[in-house]
Amino acid sequence: MHTVTHITLSAVIGLSVFAGKVATGDELGARYRAGREAVVRRNATKRVVPVIPGKDKRIRVVFDTDAKNEIDDIWAISLAVLSPERFQLEGFVAANFDNRRPEAGPDSIEASAREIETILAKAGLTGKYPIKRGSPPMRYQYEPSESEGVDFIIAKAMASTPEDPLWIVGLGAATDIASAYLKEPRIAERIRVFWHFRTRWPEKCWNFNVIGDVRAARIVFHSDLSFVLFDTGTHLSCPMEFSEQFVSCGALGKYLHEYRFESSYYQRPDKGFFDLGDIAALVDPDLASWEVVHCPEVDWDLAYKHRKTKGKILRCYDIDREKTMQLLHAKLKGWQQRMN
Repeated sequence: MHTVTHITLSAVIGLSVFAGKVATGDELGARYRAGREAVVRRNATKRVVPVIPGKDKRIRVVFDTDAKNEIDDIWAISLAVLSPERFQLEGFVAANFDNRRPEAGPDSIEASAREIETILAKAGLTGKYPIKRGSPPMRYQYEPSESEGVDFIIAKAMASTPEDPLWIVGLGAATDIASAYLKEPRIAERIRVFWHFRTRWPEKCWNFNVIGDVRAARIVFHSDLSFVLFDTGTHLSCPMEFSEQFVSCGALGKYLHEYRFESSYYQRPDKGFFDLGDIAALVDPDLASWEVVHCPEVDWDLAYKHRKTKGKILRCYDIDREKTMQLLHAKLKGWQQRMN
């Protein structure tokens, strides 16, 4: 008989077959409750407030993105892969999304993975980085949604240390990071979570990425994960005449501009390139404004409750629009010169 020294939530609730027998509903329920208690007992007040590394330092990072959902994801991923001096890119996890796009819902994860592949190909980086498929939205508040992407995050996180943490940058629903945490809570000491939620601070945690998996978003806020709330980006517009300059910057630049013709919405002068701000803020933290705040609780109606019970987090509340667009343009030009 083996002595059990550590039990993860996945070991508690993730298996319906145990010791060769199919678990009963009562057994599954008992495991779920035990796993829930294991997570709830963790002390969110002890969470580490993240510090953005100086722009002269490299960041080890996994990007979790619903890449096919919107044009802003495509621009954001492009800026990330064009910044190898800043990012030691460990890989991508393709996230779920659900809207009126034909690829939404069950096909969204695969569509996001294919879009990441397209961006890498346009940048001349085919096969350079692993791309893992993430999970569909969580069923229950404390049950992880299983996938290869979740296991990839856990493996990369557990290979990290508190002194050299892995950054998980999220540009979609928080399903994968929440599931990774529920499956292996010890990753909390080894990672920094940087998530695009762009909420209605300080009243309501309302955003497409939150609604995409409310259970997952609540885990991020209520857990002991070291957490950066990216809470801005609506104003990151880009005139068509500006992105027209991208066309002369190689295949990727041409792709970024011409993708705008997929929708009249993408061509509007007030269209925000929301997720681009997350990457720009990490590439050059001086472009953004930051504050340390008490992490609020998030009710099921998405109302923020500022009870000061969940420790402190870092919140990004503004970013320079003009310099963000100039940064992307400069990276595209530099990459084109590098490839020639």
